[in-house]
Formats: sequence, C-alpha cells, structure tokens
Amino acid sequence: MRLLLISFTLFFFAVACQVKTPVQEDGSLTLRMVAQDTSGVLSVVPQLGYAPVAYTDVVLQSTKYYADNGKLKEYYTQTDSAGFFEFENLSAAEYLLTLFKDTTFIDPANGKVVDVTIGSNESIILDRPNFLGATKTRLLPKSPLVINEIYYAGPINNAHYFYDQYVELYNSADTAVYLDGKIVCRARQARPVNIDEVDYVQVIYVYQFPGVPVTGRSYPLEPETFTVIAMDAVDHSAYIAGAADLSGVDWEFYNPYAGDLDNPAGNVSNVIPENSTDFMINVVHNAIILADGSKYIYGEISPTGYQYIHIPIETILDGVEYSANPEKQKELTYRVDAGFAGVGIGKYTGKSTQRRLPGYDTNNSSLDFIVLNHPTPGYQR
Repeated sequence: MRLLLISFTLFFFAVACQVKTPVQEDGSLTLRMVAQDTSGVLSVVPQLGYAPVAYTDVVLQSTKYYADNGKLKEYYTQTDSAGFFEFENLSAAEYLLTLFKDTTFIDPANGKVVDVTIGSNESIILDRPNFLGATKTRLLPKSPLVINEIYYAGPINNAHYFYDQYVELYNSADTAVYLDGKIVCRARQARPVNIDEVDYVQVIYVYQFPGVPVTGRSYPLEPETFTVIAMDAVDHSAYIAGAADLSGVDWEFYNPYAGDLDNPAGNVSNVIPENSTDFMINVVHNAIILADGSKYIYGEISPTGYQYIHIPIETILDGVEYSANPEKQKELTYRVDAGFAGVGIGKYTGKSTQRRLPGYDTNNSSLDFIVLNHPTPGYQR
C-alpha cells in the first residue's frame, strides 16, 4: 500500500507544479509527503523500495499569509520511521518546504567517517484538500564560511545615500578558514528562464580576495570570527547622520578599473574589466554569492550591455537572496537559497539582516535570517 502511495506521489507532484498560486485562505487543506534520500548517504530499505529520511524536523513556511507577530506563518513537524510527514489545516497558498538532516557517511575512498548534511528546499503550491507528494534530499555543501550579515538599505536619509553597504562573513568552524582567492558576487537582477536547470548562477560583479583560490594559506579567518567587506571603508557618519562607521573594517571592495578610492582596508578587488562600478547592491532586492573562486566563466551579454558571469554551483560556498517583499519572484535558484532574507526592510531605513545565530544555515534565508534595526558590522548585538 505504501509503495502504491509513492507511485501516486510523483503524479500529484508533477501536476501541482503546473497550477497557479491560489489566493483564497480556507485553512482546511492537508499536505502529506514522504522524504526520500537520493544522495546515497542513507540506505535503501528493501520493504519500502527507497531510502527514508527518518525522524527529521520539517519546516513549512507560507509565502503569503502572516502570523499575529507580523512574520510569515510557519508550521513544524517530523518525519516518521518511513520518512512520512503531514501538515493539516493549511490554507491554499504557495509554501517553502525545508528539510535537512546532519548525519555521517563513510568515505569509500579512505574509509573515514565524514560529517555531512542532506536536505531539500522546494516550493510547493497547495491547492487541493489532500496533496500527496515526495521530497528528494540531496547532499548539501557544508561550508564553515558563510555570509552572516548584509547591510544594503542605507541609513535614514533623503539624499539617496547608501554607500555604507557591507557584507559580513563568519567562520563557524573550530579551525581557521582561508579567504585566499574567494569571490563575492552580485547576482543578476532578473529571473533566468532556466534558473533551476543550469549548473551555474548568473552574476554581474565578481570581486576577489587576494591569494590563490582553494590552496592559498595567506589570509586566515580564525574560528568563530567575523570579517566585514565594506563598499567604502570610511566613517560614513561623517557624511550622513546615522550611517555606519566602516573605517575600521578588515576589507573593502575595490575597483581598479573605475578610479575607486583605495582606503586603508585590504582590497577585495573587481576582476571583470567590463564592470566599471563599485560593489553596489540594490537597496530592496538582490542576491549575494560567495564562492571558492576556483572557476568563473564569461557568459551572455544582456541587451543593456551587462556582461553576465557564470559561477558554477559546485564552487558556491553560500548564497543569500534578500527582498523587502516576500511575494517577489525568486531570482536565485532554490538549490542555493530557497527563501528571502530582509523581508520588510525598506530602502533608506537603516535596517540590516543577519543570521538568527552565527553560522545557522539551512539554505533557506526565510528561516535563517532576521531583521536588525541597525547594522552591526563585525559583531552580534
């Protein structure tokens, strides 16, 4: 009987993906699914015919409806021994489903036990009383180096001043990681037609730390340590009251092709000569990519003349998409980030967005990030 249910799962899931998002809230629908591992980490149970992801927390987040506290509604449950789970009394809407499990795996190459994370992030349109489906987990890249905070909105002002933007990184490991050769990118600000099919992310800026990618050991970031990359490493409060003082940060985005001021911080430099601007990101909606820098490829040129660069997904250490509006169309593939950070942050409000806990990362920024009333470069408060 359970095998029959799984067969129907694929049919219902395929049909659901073709349905437009409903808008009527009724609270009477049920979502029933089974979590199956496709990474090869978990073993197939012969009686089931698949590898169940058992006894694992599952989070379902509405993209449309809000709780009384002003946050998007979230629902929680856990898979059973066969990987099955369900949510009842749901409203018709689009939801983000997030599931991840920390486990161990024996590396066949050397027989060593390796800590790994398997998981899935996907969008589900719930539009029928009983929705049946399957979610397939895969091996998630587990990088100790993540994007911890993005401050992009600019301080409270009427002068359109946003030059105190910065990106903060954090090393969650118990040993040093090395920044050598790593790249920080601004993603293309549009949704590619084949966003969830290609093996790369399109970006328009590529700024690189000094040193040799992957093997370099010249620029360590110590355990449980933050580092900040400023658009301009100066005290911006000297120009606009309430702006961030970034004069003491470690790094600065620097464009040698644009006559950019070179301040005392270390340079994370533009490596694409076609880009003649500083590292400026949108004050409402954009995405930041952090990758190991081992590979990037010149891609298409847009009708307006932007040179797109392709960042292979296999090299991406972290990616965060932010948006003031949670109903905006995703511009970054769910494989990198299934949600949005910064929901509700308007431009020129002085607010920032950071991880709810340093290093907390489910690849779903709707769950991972919170909103701060002010930026906190280099520390948590």
